[in-house]
Amino acid sequence: MNRKSKFVVFILSVIPGLSHIYLGLFYRGYIFMGAAAAGVVAVLGLCALVGSRQPLILLLGLPVLWFVALIDSMTLTDRVNSGMILNPTEEESPGIGAIMADNKLSEQNRKIITCLLSVIPGAGHMFLGYQKLGLELMTLFFFSFFFIDWLRIELFMFIIPVIWFYSMFDALHKASGDGAPAEEDNLSLLELIGQNSNRWSGSKLLGYGLIIIGALLIFDRIISPMIPYEIRNNLQTGIVALLFIAGGIRILAGGRKEGDARGKEVLEECENGE
Repeated sequence: MNRKSKFVVFILSVIPGLSHIYLGLFYRGYIFMGAAAAGVVAVLGLCALVGSRQPLILLLGLPVLWFVALIDSMTLTDRVNSGMILNPTEEESPGIGAIMADNKLSEQNRKIITCLLSVIPGAGHMFLGYQKLGLELMTLFFFSFFFIDWLRIELFMFIIPVIWFYSMFDALHKASGDGAPAEEDNLSLLELIGQNSNRWSGSKLLGYGLIIIGALLIFDRIISPMIPYEIRNNLQTGIVALLFIAGGIRILAGGRKEGDARGKEVLEECENGE
C-alpha cells in the first residue's frame, strides 16, 4: 500500500479539495472544490448584480472553508495510511473495518453537502428529498427579503435569521437519519407546525400571523404618522408591554389548566382503584 505524505497533503490544500483527490477520496474532494468555486462565482455574480464591491466581504468565508478542508484532509491521511478507508487506487481486497469506515465517510459526505446547500434555506432539504418543505422554506426566506425591503419595516428583520437557523439545523438533523425521507417526503411546513401545536393547526397560525402583520402595517403606515412623536413612542412601548403581559397570562393560564386536568385524572384513577 502506498503511504500518503502529510507534507504533500498540506501543499495541495492550498486549493480546497485537491488534497482529498490526492488521497483518493475524489467525491470528498469534489465537494470542497465545488463549494469553493461556487462561493467565488456567487460573490462575483452578486457584485455584478448590485453594482458594488461590498459583497466581496463574503469571501472571508473562504479561509474558513480552506481551514476545514485542511484539517479534514490531515485527519483522513492517517486513516488512509492505516487502511481504514477504502482507496480506489488500491487493488487489495478491503476488510470489514474498511467497508464500515467507507460507509461512515459516505454519510459524512452527505452531511457536508447538506450543510453547504443549507446556506440557502430549503436547498439542503431538497437535496435530502424533502422537496415540498424545502420549497416552502426557500420561498419564505426570499419573500421575507422582498417583503421587508418593499414595506421598509425593520420590525420583521428578526424573521430572516430565524428562518435561516431553523433551515440549517433542521436539514442537518434530517441528514443524520437513515437517508430516506419515506413518509415525510411530502411534509409541509404548515403541517409540521400543526403537529407541534396542541390546539392550533398550521393554517390557523398562518391566519393569525397574517392578521397581526396587517394590523401592524395599518398602525405603522396610517395611524402612527397622525400621532405626535411623544405619544407615539409611549404608545408603541405600551403596546409591546401589553403583548408581553397578555402572553405571560396566557402561558400561566394554560399551565394551570393542564395541572388541573392532570389532577382530575389522578383523582379519577384513585377513585377507580387503579
